[in-house]
Amino acid sequence: MISKHLNFLFFTALVLIYLHGLEEIFTGFQHVDSFMKFGGDIFNISAVNFYWASHLLWWLAIPIIFVIFKKKSIILPLLALFGTVFFIEIHHLIKALLAQSYYPGMITAFFYPILGIYFYKEVVRNWRNKSVR
Repeated sequence: MISKHLNFLFFTALVLIYLHGLEEIFTGFQHVDSFMKFGGDIFNISAVNFYWASHLLWWLAIPIIFVIFKKKSIILPLLALFGTVFFIEIHHLIKALLAQSYYPGMITAFFYPILGIYFYKEVVRNWRNKSVR
C-alpha cells in the first residue's frame, strides 16, 4: 500500500499530464514535434495520428493501471517507472531553449521536474517504509 502523500502526488501528476496534453493539442505540438514525425514514419502514419494513438493510450492507461495495482506490491516499481515522465518531458524546455522561442507544451513541462523531485522522494520513502515492515 502507498502513502496518502504519494497517492496525492500521483493524482497531482495526473492533472498535470492532462493539462500538458491540452497545451500540446491547443498549440499544435502534434504537427511540429520531431518525435511524433519519427514515430509516424515508423508506423507509416501521419505525425498527428501517431500523437493521438500514443497519447490516448497513455492517458487512458495511467489511471486504469494505478487502480488495478494500487494495493499490490508491484505498485512502487510501477510508480518509479511512471516517474520517468517527469524528466522525459524536459524535452519541451530544451527545444524551446534551442529555438529561443515558445515550443508547444513548454509551459506545463516546466512543472514536471519540480513535481518529479517530490514524487521520487515519496516513492523512495514508501519503498523504505515497506522494507521496514
